[in-house]
Amino acid sequence: MNSQTHKIRILETILDDGEKTATDFSHVSNANQYFVELEKMGILFSFWGIKGDAKVKYRDIANRHKAIAFLKKTKSSTKQVLNDEIL
Repeated sequence: MNSQTHKIRILETILDDGEKTATDFSHVSNANQYFVELEKMGILFSFWGIKGDAKVKYRDIANRHKAIAFLKKTKSSTKQVLNDEIL
């Protein structure tokens, strides 16, 4: 998989399910690198929280319009993008 595919899957998941941590993406090697890239693009933001007994960094959507534009640009066929196009 390439980095674009990982970014798409991360965005699709967060758009569908809300805030996530890197551990939620065990299928993505070093998910934090993609989180950082998406944060630099202004699509995600991060904040510290607790998951179980551990202090972890959560990521969530900072700018929904940028996230959807990124997915459209990469020709993602996500349910979320299709739903937003209908609205």
